[in-house]
Amino acid sequence: MGFTHELIEADANIPVKYIIHTASDPVSVPRHWHEAMEISYTAIGSVQNFYIDGQNYTTKPGDILVINSNAIHSILPLFEENRKALSIFFPYSFLQEHVPNISEIEFCCFLKEVSDGSLARLQGLLADFIVEAETGKRGLSSLRLTAIMYDVLYLLIKNYSVQKRNTTLITTEKHLARLTKMIAYMKDNYAEELSVSDLAAHFNLTPEYFSRFFKRYMDSTVLEYLELIRLGKAHQLLMNTDKTISYIAHSCGFPNEKSFTRVFKKVYKITPNKYRLQGKNHNLTV
Repeated sequence: MGFTHELIEADANIPVKYIIHTASDPVSVPRHWHEAMEISYTAIGSVQNFYIDGQNYTTKPGDILVINSNAIHSILPLFEENRKALSIFFPYSFLQEHVPNISEIEFCCFLKEVSDGSLARLQGLLADFIVEAETGKRGLSSLRLTAIMYDVLYLLIKNYSVQKRNTTLITTEKHLARLTKMIAYMKDNYAEELSVSDLAAHFNLTPEYFSRFFKRYMDSTVLEYLELIRLGKAHQLLMNTDKTISYIAHSCGFPNEKSFTRVFKKVYKITPNKYRLQGKNHNLTV
């Protein structure tokens, strides 16, 4: 899930895609979007720095977040000794087939209990989904996972769907295409020295329009987002290689080690060296 516009396809034997996250995979996921509707369920521990359309969340066990189609979201998890979370992605084509008015509704983001106990039922279903995915019998497991998935979708539509509001979400194919091209170019050239003027000129736009358009839909300035792309690349090198901090900074487009450390501390609250050491110590215990 390390790219900006993500194409979600169903798993081979069930109509949805799912990922079970554990404490051993603290991967940085920069801001991105996809047509699929996504459910995030925290089973154990917490998920910090979960950004969804301008709001930041920190979850606790039992919390359920819903990311609507084309909603911009990201996650910057920190190391935690004991964490497990589930992400389920409902492809938009599947939603269109089974929910005829899906284009007219959206789902509440942070789910709370309603009078009929729907939140508790959803929590139980999602916990069962994890157990079945991890321990279920081959053959029957896909049947059980599919049944749970339909129950989850039914409860979401019945109790947590509302009429779509007028928001600044990405709503047209034109805007989706433009943003995809902008960010793809930034990801391809993150290691270069890029200014807003350089980027705007590449797309035959004025710097003012480019900045305004990007800020409106990504809720981030161009340079802030470029920093996040560079930070994501640097995070991979930091945790998967023994390259020096100076090498990582320069190879990922930061002007110097000091600049990289400043951006890293702003997001992860500690220096890159300490983060790397914390990760190595954590891996020795899992």
